[in-house]
Amino acid sequence: MPTTEAARRLRQEAKAEAKHILEWWRTHMPSADGGFHGEIDADGRPVPDAPRSVILYTRMLWFFSAMATYLKSDKALGLAHRAAAYIRAHFVDPDHGGLYWLLDHRGQVTDAKKQGYAQAFGIYALAEYVRATDDAASLALARQLQRDVEERLWEPVHGGYVEAMSAYWRDAGDQRLSDKDADCPKTMNTHLHVLEAYTLLHRVAPDEVSNAALYRALDVFAGRFANGADGHLRLFFDIDWTDRTAAVSYGHDVEASWLMWEAAEVLHDRDMMARIRPLVLGLADATLRDGFNGRGGLSYERTFEGHLDRDGEWWGQAEGVIGFVNAWQMTAEPRYLDAAAGLWEYLKAQYKAGSGGEWTWYGADAVRPPVGLAGQWKCPYHNGRAMIELDHRLKKTKTA
Repeated sequence: MPTTEAARRLRQEAKAEAKHILEWWRTHMPSADGGFHGEIDADGRPVPDAPRSVILYTRMLWFFSAMATYLKSDKALGLAHRAAAYIRAHFVDPDHGGLYWLLDHRGQVTDAKKQGYAQAFGIYALAEYVRATDDAASLALARQLQRDVEERLWEPVHGGYVEAMSAYWRDAGDQRLSDKDADCPKTMNTHLHVLEAYTLLHRVAPDEVSNAALYRALDVFAGRFANGADGHLRLFFDIDWTDRTAAVSYGHDVEASWLMWEAAEVLHDRDMMARIRPLVLGLADATLRDGFNGRGGLSYERTFEGHLDRDGEWWGQAEGVIGFVNAWQMTAEPRYLDAAAGLWEYLKAQYKAGSGGEWTWYGADAVRPPVGLAGQWKCPYHNGRAMIELDHRLKKTKTA
């Protein structure tokens, strides 16, 4: 398909899909107690006693706020207000600051640890809510969470942000974000989402503090995580930056590529952009070279022992679409747009994208049992954001 037509079609379908995703989350997630269900199973039914995760709630706050702005939707704005109120009432630690990790289905705290990843998503969600509402209290909370990250999670001897601390901002012991992760105190994933959150906060409400924090986050990410000799991200480190990486994560590679470029653009620093550009394109190229699974989509990961998990998850495909469009916009090379358009077709064929509902966790060709449609890690952030980004980006592109 010619470049102009491919870009136009991708944008049109993304706009329609954004509305479908919002409608699914609007109708399936609100619970009778004024919050949202903690989980929706693979058949679309709420799981009554499912715990409520700060990651799900902050990502929903981001999504509903972003959709309120993007679609000028009062329904989305009402859900953003609902999510913001619940987070303030239940997830914010009134005594020690920061956001709790997990609640039970009644809204009672079951895990009060302060995961850096969670604080980052709190900043990210609140910044988007501020963009939609100009709410001063939410901006103040976002800035306080940034201070918590900078003052409590920054490791002063070797630099970088530690993965987690206890409810009282002490050593948390086990640092893992999930059972899939290595128990290491410094991780790519948390640093990536700190970077993402700082980028949005600085875009929405720039000041000297947000500027300095964003510079530091981007400098660390570029210097420690995005400089792999093979073009892929380094994922896990000890406190002294001893590398414990044991795999390649293709979805994170391509996600980091466009988030790094976005951060550099927001800083309006030509020297930083010149430093970041080869890293950004290197990650996109490495994903394009190594990441495809032979079925049309992105694999999940490859271990250093050579095991390849071809069953990519929905989020990696969504990030691939944005990442490759970003690389195309940076270079005008058609191969990147071709990759983005191909991933979108794969999402429609395998993950129920474009079908009027929420996407599945795995593709239909995966050798995995069905997984729930919403939960702690299944949120509207990746696919919802991809649709918004595609529309915005392709609208600005002359060929679209």
